[in-house]
Amino acid sequence: MGGPDRGSGVCELWVDVECGRRPDTALHRLYGTVTYVEPDTGRVGFSPTGGHPAVALPVHRIVALSGDRQRRGVGQVPAHEPVDKR
Repeated sequence: MGGPDRGSGVCELWVDVECGRRPDTALHRLYGTVTYVEPDTGRVGFSPTGGHPAVALPVHRIVALSGDRQRRGVGQVPAHEPVDKR
């Protein structure tokens, strides 16, 4: 496949998640890998980078999920960051 960290088969993804109570929500971007999808419960397991504990994300709070456009590998992305409001 070529590129950073592609030999391990691990692909860093990011997921934008709506956090907090409405209407005062904020978007946060998490970097890591999807570990499971449970259609019956509406949850996605996500393992953030940097050794942080895995989390279960409610699908209805996920705003976006994509690969890292800069194709950074493990150890090159932050575990999370706020999403800029534009």
